[in-house]
Amino acid sequence: MTSKSRFDLNEVGNKATHDKHVVALEPSDSVFMRGRIKDQLFIDHLLMNDVITMEQHASGERFLQLAVSASVYLTSPNFAGVGGGGVRSNTTMYSSGLMKWHKAEKNIRKKWGDEGVVIVHNHILMDVWTDDDEKIAFLIKILG
Repeated sequence: MTSKSRFDLNEVGNKATHDKHVVALEPSDSVFMRGRIKDQLFIDHLLMNDVITMEQHASGERFLQLAVSASVYLTSPNFAGVGGGGVRSNTTMYSSGLMKWHKAEKNIRKKWGDEGVVIVHNHILMDVWTDDDEKIAFLIKILG
């Protein structure tokens, strides 16, 4: 912890994190400033560097959210969430999130072929970073 003028800082990450990502300081619920990684995902990086538009980024986030709801792509648990409600059966889970993801993937495959599905899977879901201009241009077309 370092004291800087009026703010107390709680250092986040290490040198490699700061070299690879854009880390911004913002207020938190406590007296400490919070470091937040602004370009954590590849599509965030593309947005921060003006390679894709906000609409294309939102499209990528939508694919990511569909994959999370289908349990195709897992995120860390939300410990701040409130539990409750009824128990969902496996049938309900299959018919909602997984079917929505299947429909989205089917639409990608219909319009962009198997390569389009691979590009979305690799660079949005699996967060594979690339410098290949052809792959990035194809991703932009899919998100557009």
